[in-house]
Amino acid sequence: MEHITQIEQLLLRSRRLPWVLVGVTLAILGATILLASLQLRAKIREQIAGRDGEVLHEVAVMQLEADAPEIIEEIGPITDPENLLPVVLKTSRLKGVVATRFYDASGKSAWAFPTGVREAPLDPRCLPTLARLRPVGRFLEAVPSRHLFRSEGEPAESDKPMPLLEVNVPLHTSAENRLIGIAQFNIDGSPIAAEFSQLDRHLAVQALIGFLVGGGTLVAAISWAFRRLRQAHHLLARRTDSLWQANQELAMVAKTSAVGAITSHLIHGLKNPLSGLQSFVANLAPSNAASAEADLEQAVAATRRMHSLISQVVNVLREEDGAAQYEVNLQELAEMVSAKVHSLSVQTGVRFDTQWKGKTVLPHRTANLVGLILVNLAQNALQATPKGRSVALSLIEQGKNLLCEVRDEGPGLPAELAANLFAPCQSTKEGGSGIGLAISKQLANHLGAVLELTRSSSTGCVFLLTVPVNVDLENQDVLLRH
Repeated sequence: MEHITQIEQLLLRSRRLPWVLVGVTLAILGATILLASLQLRAKIREQIAGRDGEVLHEVAVMQLEADAPEIIEEIGPITDPENLLPVVLKTSRLKGVVATRFYDASGKSAWAFPTGVREAPLDPRCLPTLARLRPVGRFLEAVPSRHLFRSEGEPAESDKPMPLLEVNVPLHTSAENRLIGIAQFNIDGSPIAAEFSQLDRHLAVQALIGFLVGGGTLVAAISWAFRRLRQAHHLLARRTDSLWQANQELAMVAKTSAVGAITSHLIHGLKNPLSGLQSFVANLAPSNAASAEADLEQAVAATRRMHSLISQVVNVLREEDGAAQYEVNLQELAEMVSAKVHSLSVQTGVRFDTQWKGKTVLPHRTANLVGLILVNLAQNALQATPKGRSVALSLIEQGKNLLCEVRDEGPGLPAELAANLFAPCQSTKEGGSGIGLAISKQLANHLGAVLELTRSSSTGCVFLLTVPVNVDLENQDVLLRH
């Protein structure tokens, strides 16, 4: 689906595509109209040339039928080509005939009229049609005079080409209904040439009108189709945005569910410390004042720790329910963590340092959850570090990840706790319940992040939280410390 959407957007954003499609369509339309016009032109020309042939054929047959008895009585058999001369001459007086040739039934030249007309063989391609007693006509646009007349002693420049209509007429009688001879009439083709020129102009105008009307209709149809396609694309984009917002709402529901689960773990984790505190208060004896005072301080510390955890979760819940939307950069995230652990840093006498590098910004809900994890890790680190030493928090943008590292200078963790470090009720602190790391681990899983202990030695521990984010690489990274 994503690849299809990308291809569709590429096609829609291409400004040349509609014009290319219109150009190709118009070229195809123009070629089709041109081909049809040429075929129509050839067909009409053939009909015009054959029109005179039909007229001369009818006239010649009628003349032959009328003169046949007289020719047979006075001259001889009508099948003799020489005896058909009167009929051919009478017919040639029509339609501006300039030269006449006569052929026998086999297509052999018999005579030509008037004197000076060159004898020429009959085109053998005409014989099959003539044998079926059908006339054959063809238009010759430019025929030199020497091809029609003998011109002894005349200069070559006088040999001007002329348009000529050549009509071959079969001679026959209705009684015999067979080919007797062939009369070829060469007619001045100037009128037909003018008619052909007018025909070409009319066809050109009609083709142009057809191209403009058809092309305009196609251009309008293609433009309308692309407009509708763009409208559909915009509608799809709006629906995609709506789906994205719905996914965001589902993500918020998932976050809320995660916070609810965190609260459940919190209550479960608080159950044992509260039970112990209740037992301690119930068994508190005033006779042992020194021991009671020490236990009371421990109870106060435990209740303060639980109160802090509860306050942090409540703050996160309030942020999740709020309607405000904003972003938190790395400096603001570091300052937020530093502000929340400042009092503990002063109380323990451990310096808390922060540093950040990069231009990453987080949505405020994500930043709150990340801050909750980092505050818990920082508090653990401050409590584990001897007085006079330091705890460092670094926020480093690396590729598509944000690396959040908390480094302390404490004695490290016992090896037996490493395997189940993030399970509840696993703690090295006296009176600790271990729910802080368990909650932090679940929060990290919800964010798609990874929380791990990367180092534990006698010189301190290092916890690393890797959060996947979208990194802005347009600006140069700046390393700030305070």
